[in-house]
Amino acid sequence: MAIHLPYGGSSAHRTIGCPGWLKKSENLPPRPAGAAAIEGSMHHQVMEHAIRATLTPEDFIGMVYAEPGTDFTRIYEASDVDLTNIAFHATHRLLDDLDIDIIEVEPFVQLVPGVAGGSIDLLGLSSDETTLLIADYKFGSAPVSVEGSPNLALYAISARHDSFTSDLFDKVERIVFAVIQPRVKGVVTLWETNTVFLELFETRFRAAMDRDYLSPGSHCQWCPAAPFCDTKRASVMAANLLGVKDQDQLNAAAAMVEEVETWVKAVKEEIYLQMTRGVPVKGWKVVQKRPTTKWTDEAGARAFLKSKRIAAKSITKPAATLTPKQVAEVLRKRGHAYDLSNFIVSESSGTTIATLDDPRDAVIVGDVQGELRDMMK
Repeated sequence: MAIHLPYGGSSAHRTIGCPGWLKKSENLPPRPAGAAAIEGSMHHQVMEHAIRATLTPEDFIGMVYAEPGTDFTRIYEASDVDLTNIAFHATHRLLDDLDIDIIEVEPFVQLVPGVAGGSIDLLGLSSDETTLLIADYKFGSAPVSVEGSPNLALYAISARHDSFTSDLFDKVERIVFAVIQPRVKGVVTLWETNTVFLELFETRFRAAMDRDYLSPGSHCQWCPAAPFCDTKRASVMAANLLGVKDQDQLNAAAAMVEEVETWVKAVKEEIYLQMTRGVPVKGWKVVQKRPTTKWTDEAGARAFLKSKRIAAKSITKPAATLTPKQVAEVLRKRGHAYDLSNFIVSESSGTTIATLDDPRDAVIVGDVQGELRDMMK
């Protein structure tokens, strides 16, 4: 099971940008991982096993991935293999290109024991011992920057200090950061640096760990304290008060849009989580999501409409029947009012939050983690 230190790779960017985030996050309950994060963790696990055991992703079809700290499981299926294979083959090409001879898979390294460090997806050293590789897998669709990556830099300085890996740096002249992203064009992005960069980064990072001031910015995106942070809220309010009177003010407001939207999403997720734990939040309630209509007997619906002389091509699109709502609209435009209720069902896909003036009745939620994963998609 992975060991999570207070200061890890995933929070390194946040630590540099807002040293006080950790203190602000103390005593906050952990939030369940979203569906995308769980899927990414599963692919990570397959990559770890495949490279460590000199196997291929296909060898792990049927493996059951268990999300740590929860009872959630996910089976690695044949349909998952293509994505993992992109990362798998890209990794081996990278190892060949850099002439990597020594490989450590998921080594746990620490800059400050029990405080800062983490597990590196892949650590490698070239046959001449002058090139060190720090590689990280990202299975999301959003491109991740590798240049000067605080995430990989923390792993590098941790590996340089940890007794388990420190000897790998004895002859190193260049350090290669690699982000392997199978859903992103190009898949692999690289950035080369040296030990001078690592020394400068280490000075900045150690200084950040000794400070506790708050400074909002893009690094707030995954911060557990963001929904509760007065400093962040003040920043959002300031953005809301920007008067868009000229081009400069418009540019300033535009630069804040994504950051504000991300913060609002985090606040809504936290409201939902707290309310499902029985904590009332003024002005909000948990409700069923608005129902959607879907086919229960698509073939039967096609046959019924065919009997009414409705041409199949008018209710289909390539490789699929139109949705019930789309078919109903087609029929309406043609002046037909056929009853399709025997072939459809209208149901909610789960729960969400709404303000008290929403006409839907409040409900009691059972599967908190599952519902929150759906909200975070």
